[in-house]
Amino acid sequence: MSRQANGTTNESQPATGAFEVADLKLKKQISLFGLIALAVSVQVGSGWLLATLAAASHAGPASIITWVLGALFFGVIGITWMELGAMLPRSGAGVRYPRLTHGAFLSWFNGWGYLIAALSLPVIEVQAVITYIGGHWPELGLLEVRQGVTVLSWPTGIIAGVLLLFVFFILNSFGAKLLSESNKYVTIWKLIVPLTTAILLFSAFNSANFTIGGGFFPFGGGAVFSALAGGGIVFAYSGLRQILDFGGEVVKPQRNIPLAIVIGGLIIPLVIYLALQIGFIGALNWDLAGIKPGDWAALLNSDWASAPLLNAVAAAGFGWFSVVLLTDAVLSPSATGWVWLGIGTRSVYSMSVNKELPVVFQRMNRFGTPIVALIACTALGVVFFFPAPSWYLFVGMVSIALTLSYVMGGPVLAVLRRTAPDLPRPVRIKGGVAWALAGFVASLMLIYFAGWVPLINLFTVLFLALPIYGAYTSVKEGWSRIAPSWILSGLLLVAWVVVATGGGWLATLDQKQRPDGWPFPVYFGAFVLAIAAFLAILYAISTPTGRRHLRAGVWLVVTLTAIVGLAYFGQFGPLKNPPLGGQSDVIMMAALSIGAFFWAVRSGGPTEELDDILQAQRELDASDPTTAS
Repeated sequence: MSRQANGTTNESQPATGAFEVADLKLKKQISLFGLIALAVSVQVGSGWLLATLAAASHAGPASIITWVLGALFFGVIGITWMELGAMLPRSGAGVRYPRLTHGAFLSWFNGWGYLIAALSLPVIEVQAVITYIGGHWPELGLLEVRQGVTVLSWPTGIIAGVLLLFVFFILNSFGAKLLSESNKYVTIWKLIVPLTTAILLFSAFNSANFTIGGGFFPFGGGAVFSALAGGGIVFAYSGLRQILDFGGEVVKPQRNIPLAIVIGGLIIPLVIYLALQIGFIGALNWDLAGIKPGDWAALLNSDWASAPLLNAVAAAGFGWFSVVLLTDAVLSPSATGWVWLGIGTRSVYSMSVNKELPVVFQRMNRFGTPIVALIACTALGVVFFFPAPSWYLFVGMVSIALTLSYVMGGPVLAVLRRTAPDLPRPVRIKGGVAWALAGFVASLMLIYFAGWVPLINLFTVLFLALPIYGAYTSVKEGWSRIAPSWILSGLLLVAWVVVATGGGWLATLDQKQRPDGWPFPVYFGAFVLAIAAFLAILYAISTPTGRRHLRAGVWLVVTLTAIVGLAYFGQFGPLKNPPLGGQSDVIMMAALSIGAFFWAVRSGGPTEELDDILQAQRELDASDPTTAS
């Protein structure tokens, strides 16, 4: 990695295009320490309280390896984002970059996927708070058991969650400075309490737990990979790329963003989670958890599931520390949820800047907060309490949604190397295209390892982006006429409801297909046919410009659809004897990812928005002699 900016190390704010004029109202208030604190706060939230048990239930003692694998995967992915974040620091960066390289269709599809994650994250953190409190004080009636799964109760638990989400709204309305400054002190607490917890757990260390129930790999080597998403590990590393979403409000972003990615996004979380995972497994008391020794899978439904670390610390003889853990069970996830609601707000703001949502979402209050976007994110967040009112059910789907937002980093970097070679790069990655390919493959692999149920749930919701694009963006830009576009989008929406309902996989509490669900060939065939027909007809009725935008983004739709089919028949799918067993599915997935990368890079090219930024950069360079080569 090298630092350069056309031969200089100029740290001035890079040029802003005319279409980004709203960015001038954002206030640059976040320091390096504040940015690192935001990254740590995003990652050390509900994940540290619940992911240790979730990971152990998926992989047993081998979950320790999964945490290291997660750091390696995200380290490879993060290299690409360091160059992008330093080169184009933008608030809501992840949903803005694809617009510069692939145009409106891919930008909307990518933004919609990330928006799902950003809207879900505050809710899943609230669920963690309510789960811990409700598990410790069952008399409050915050939890109930449905189909053998502990979920937030209706109305008590869900209403309590909605009220906490509203608190996040109030705090976010006061702007990035309050968020950043307050979060510094919360982050210090977040570092002290988990590390203290790990130390206490080591005092009750039982080495036999690392070989009981089938040895160190009780579920085989494949479980080490499946635990990445289902065990909450991908979710726990979720703050790496989210650092970029505050890029437009960061002081000296060219320096601070890359440093925050390395320190706050990777090193600190890895140390904390490794210590906690090893400590939890060593301190696990099977009798007190109410399950047979060595029955790792039963942990999810055990007496410890609602508050694993609290129970483990109490079993180790430190009951007095439960007060601290209960306090942190409220504070840590709440701080993370507060930050994530801010990230979601900036994502909606950025989609508005991209002209994918109405301009009203760019409206700021006097604290520099996109207030209309914040109101919308809070209101939509309430909806996510209902389909999966449980942290353990929700975490896999949210993890994939987060990872999907990392996928675009590789193609965007490779295309910008070709279309904007002279754009100042304070951080330039040596062998950038190779790293871009590696990060792209790693992202899609993480998605695949999540397993069939989280995949099909997310992708079902994700493909709702298509009728919205056809009815809104395509019409608004004048690329297709209103009547045929609305009819086409309406038909796809009806088909979506029929197929999603008929498939019998969507939002099932037991993570299994409903008994009356369609056979997979029927379900997948209808799924593919509806999507293909929509894209073909929209392409036919679009102008040449509209067709160009569709061609630039169709690779992602095809790639995700192919992953769904592969996942069903692979080792992480629902079949007891999958035809793609062993590692053949992983090899096919790697080949699919490599092919998709080169298709994605070939599909990208110059866009009007990128030309706007490049022209502004040329004007900035011409007025500042220090930027001359």
